[in-house]
Amino acid sequence: MRADIFASILAASGSAANAQDTSGNPEAGRVYARQVCSPCHAVTAEQASQRTIAIGPDFQTIANTSGITATALRAFLQTPHPKMPNLILTPEQP
Repeated sequence: MRADIFASILAASGSAANAQDTSGNPEAGRVYARQVCSPCHAVTAEQASQRTIAIGPDFQTIANTSGITATALRAFLQTPHPKMPNLILTPEQP
């Protein structure tokens, strides 16, 4: 459930106009995450159970991290992340 919220926030984080809207488009967020994030993160529970080498935390772990709120996650996704490729979402992206 929280991983779905994570995908929704990922989808909504691309637009400053959506700063207060966490509904986003969960499917667009999942597609984007599978394309861009899955080389290092398990996006789904199935991927998490199949991983033999974990480069980054799986989405469920991120979603369940204490202190991760929609606002905190959105801010993280819209700024450069240390130890990660520079994948700052633009308003045109999901």
